[in-house]
Amino acid sequence: MENSEELCLVCNDISSGYHYGVPSCNGCKTFFRRTIMQKHIFVCQHDKNCPVDRSIRCSCRYCRFEKCLKVGMDRSALQASRDRIGYTKRTRKPKRIEVSFSSSSSMSPQNIFYPESPGYAQKAYETYWSYVASREKASNELRLSAYAPKRSLKEALCSKSLLNDPIFLSNHTMVSPRHTYTELRFITQSDYHYWHERDWFVLTEYAKTFKVFNELSYNDKAALVRHAAITIPALNQVYNSPDHGPDTVVFPDGTYYDRTHEPTRPAGLNRKKYQVLDLVLKPFREIEINFNEFAAFKAITFLNPDADVSYPAKLAINEERVAVTKQLYAFMIRNDGIEKSIKRFSRLILIGTSMSKMACESKEAVWIADFFENIGYTSFAKELFFGDRNSEEE
Repeated sequence: MENSEELCLVCNDISSGYHYGVPSCNGCKTFFRRTIMQKHIFVCQHDKNCPVDRSIRCSCRYCRFEKCLKVGMDRSALQASRDRIGYTKRTRKPKRIEVSFSSSSSMSPQNIFYPESPGYAQKAYETYWSYVASREKASNELRLSAYAPKRSLKEALCSKSLLNDPIFLSNHTMVSPRHTYTELRFITQSDYHYWHERDWFVLTEYAKTFKVFNELSYNDKAALVRHAAITIPALNQVYNSPDHGPDTVVFPDGTYYDRTHEPTRPAGLNRKKYQVLDLVLKPFREIEINFNEFAAFKAITFLNPDADVSYPAKLAINEERVAVTKQLYAFMIRNDGIEKSIKRFSRLILIGTSMSKMACESKEAVWIADFFENIGYTSFAKELFFGDRNSEEE
């Protein structure tokens, strides 16, 4: 299979495109549409956790439909006039969709113009969420690859994003053999180092997919990325962890951490570990956040105007953040209805608040400076966290 081929998020077959907000195959697209339009109600004959993949995706229709919803398929994206079962002949030529992109390499909610026709709004809505999902998928593929360039922070932040380069992604995003496992093992200090640096590398590429980020000065770019250097890796680690229990985070190479106290690590790092388990992993699992919701929440977390940036940068970042937040809230209402979406959205906001506090505590603690000075991180990692401290002191 070519690396450029997207997979269906439901059954992992080859995707035929974005349908109802997520990449999916024709089979799962049709199954989801028929289930909604014909109002089917299924019953699982087992424990409501049947596997769903392309070889046995039809064995349990209940679990297949639940997985459609879990990965983010939007039931409200179906339109009765457009999604009737069977062939529907269009009686008039559809008008041209006007979706404006302010940059060929970036798209943001406020750059989408919604004409009055509901059809235009629906198409723009699907286009926006397709982009959000594509960016998140590319980020995770880069994280799992072996690609790891050596460069300064300035080189990383001022170059074009690799996530916007389809040729690069097709050639360099094969899963590294190092990022697979057959059994779990408890994480070591060198494992922590490896995954911190891996996630920081991907963070710099992720940041450059935002138009507002590319318009910032270098100092503001560096400050925003430093501010996200605790929260975004934690989100990646938690969301992409296989479920091995409520208190366990598993990395792609099979290393894991749990509530086991690690006496050789600084107290601040142990405290951060417990915070991630309590404030991120536990609520994520409870509200069953889906792929699109995670991708948008991650963007909101990254676009934090509380970072140590200039005042004009704070205004621009906050404007983009508000726009993404509105898109996420609208998405959740369309999927869950008002009452359920308010509860789930409120919990997400609380997670974000807790993570911001966790990040501030982690960075302000004295142990972090000693940690970087005495343990073997690269100069890139030190520069990401501290910048040029000597020049700041002068």
